[in-house]
Parts: sequence; structure tokens; C-alpha cells
Amino acid sequence: MANYYFRVGREMDYDDVSKHLLIVGELSGDCFSCREVGINYSREKYCPQCKTDFKYISYRKSSGAVTTGAIAKLCAKRPDLVYVEYGDVKEIADHMKVKKIFK
Repeated sequence: MANYYFRVGREMDYDDVSKHLLIVGELSGDCFSCREVGINYSREKYCPQCKTDFKYISYRKSSGAVTTGAIAKLCAKRPDLVYVEYGDVKEIADHMKVKKIFK
């Protein structure tokens, strides 16, 4: 039987995810916690700037542009990290910003 990648919903703590998230772009990665750019996402275990350890990884692209094949390649390259959907993280981050403004 062959294994495939599926996008699965799971309840997670936003603060934990945002503090330990590595965002992947075309050529390099960014630390979601301190916004450090130019991180080699294929090998870095820690942010060179804030020294946070990476537990999660996500594509900066919109969810419609990311295919399961791209997710599979990323997960194969970094099996130590849990893939999370960037659109979900961004939506929650935006919601939190708006909440702070109207407090």
C-alpha cells in the first residue's frame, strides 16, 4: 500500500506555532517569530537571529498554489518539522492584530 500526503486539520496552540515557525519562500526561509530572512530552510534547525528552534514549517504561497507534491517534497526535505498551512497562520495573525487594535 502506498503512502500519500493529506492535509489534516488539528487544533494547535497559535502561540507555540508562531514562535517556532519557519516560513519557506522560493529560495530561502524566514523566521515567523523575529522576521529574520534568508534562512537556509533545508538545514537550519534554529533561527540564526533569535535562536528559536523550528518545530513547524509552511510555504509562503497561497494554499491554492501549494500542491500536495510540493508539500511532500518539503516534508521529505525536513521530516523533523510539522507542516502547517500558511493561510491558516496568516488568518489567525491578522485576526489577532485586529483584536489588539480594537481593545
